[in-house]
Amino acid sequence: MTLTELTNNGVKVARLAGNRDLNEKAVKAKMKSMREYGQLVPAIIVDASTAIKDGLKVVDFTTGEEIKDGNNYVVLLDANHRYSAHLRLLEENKKVESDKQYKGEFYFVYSLNPSVSIEKVLAEINIATTPWKGADYVKGVKMMVEEDLPTLDFVSELTCLGYSLDAASKWATFGSKISKAVLVRAISGNIDEVLRKSNTISRGRTLVEAARKSFSAEFLKSRTLIDWIIGKYDDTVDEEKGTFTKAMSHFLANVQRENTEKIEKAKGTRGGKPKETIIYEELNILWKKHMEENY
Repeated sequence: MTLTELTNNGVKVARLAGNRDLNEKAVKAKMKSMREYGQLVPAIIVDASTAIKDGLKVVDFTTGEEIKDGNNYVVLLDANHRYSAHLRLLEENKKVESDKQYKGEFYFVYSLNPSVSIEKVLAEINIATTPWKGADYVKGVKMMVEEDLPTLDFVSELTCLGYSLDAASKWATFGSKISKAVLVRAISGNIDEVLRKSNTISRGRTLVEAARKSFSAEFLKSRTLIDWIIGKYDDTVDEEKGTFTKAMSHFLANVQRENTEKIEKAKGTRGGKPKETIIYEELNILWKKHMEENY
């Protein structure tokens, strides 16, 4: 079926709140492709009433308003970027001469196996077929799982800011415990205990907030600093681990700007020390000095 047919029948298009965010670069790439070749593959949809009945939050694709009654809506399970590109191309037609206007139609197809749950369909489309990025996996779990998962919420906060999934996991758990595999299982209903535990969140929040006082947002998004912090924690004797967070947060919040700039601008040399080694050596010097002066 086509968008024109849906519109003529009074049916609007919606999307699942929490499904992967629109990426401006991806939308523009789709616009270029669709302007030249049209839509090559139909978008997969389900009735909005079915998604709402399954407990999923549905929003109007254009306005973003939540849909409570889905009788006059279908929901995109994929192709959000393609559909957005199509709408923009139609909008651009208003400013283009008729012979240069986009003439493409947008096509939809219902999920061919209605016995498969929306969650499973999403997992297959967005994980097996078109792999998600780390942040998309987190959004997928938050969209599908109703259970309160504080650790996942913290990881979500970080990935939404551009942290890699691995970096966010390390700030939250001091390890790569929240992996794509863990999140895929959660989407399928098998929730690992690491997502339920919340005993390490306070430590992670304290440290990342302290680090933000001295280091740039871009630097914190990588694993470099948190890997160094974890290494220092592992080197700490058990008797002193109880005070580690206090000491480390005080250190992170008080690194002088000239030192952070030196760390953030560090570059490895061919045949010499890699960038991470140079950064760790500088941090070690500052840490040792801080501990000697304050503890």
